[in-house]
Amino acid sequence: MPEDARANQLVNKFVISLIDGKILGYVTDINVEVEGDQFYFILRMREIENLGKGQSILTNEKKLKIKPNDIVNVGPDVIILGDGKVPPLREIERLHDIAEEYNNLVRELEAKEKLIEQLKEENYRLTRQIEELQHELRKFQVMREDFEHLKEQLVRQEGQLEMAREYIRLLEGLRHDIDKIKADVETLVQKQLEEVVRAIINEELNARGLKKTSFL
Repeated sequence: MPEDARANQLVNKFVISLIDGKILGYVTDINVEVEGDQFYFILRMREIENLGKGQSILTNEKKLKIKPNDIVNVGPDVIILGDGKVPPLREIERLHDIAEEYNNLVRELEAKEKLIEQLKEENYRLTRQIEELQHELRKFQVMREDFEHLKEQLVRQEGQLEMAREYIRLLEGLRHDIDKIKADVETLVQKQLEEVVRAIINEELNARGLKKTSFL
């Protein structure tokens, strides 16, 4: 297999050292370097920091230079380094512990990815709710402004209605005064009319030599 093709198989995998008994990092890129008749793989990796309680994160980037025979095995997810030798039983047990740690890390990452998706959905739902509440708030603000406008109109109309009532009371007072004046005028006219009629009758009687008459 060409070395470039073999190198490509080492990308996007965790690197496990049987010598150190730990996960060295996660391969993000790889280069092939040739020195004389020997070539090397230059692994660019993100280091793994253990936060405790089964939690880990990828932190600083580093480079690791290895020879092809340093690789014990390349699996679908991990690269095992051990100077190209099959480790003793104790090292295999350590590898088992490391593999278990890796599996726990994978499960944790999957759970976190699922949690992130749930949080994204919840954030989207809450954002929609906030937008709907803001829309309702704007409607209430418009309704409040309309209410204040109607309130001002009502106050003005109440003032106008009170002025109309005062005007009606004034007209009613004037009507009473007019009726009184009318009655007084009618009484005065009736009295003057009686006096005129009496004077005419008395003059007629005097002209005929008759006694004056009086009205009861």
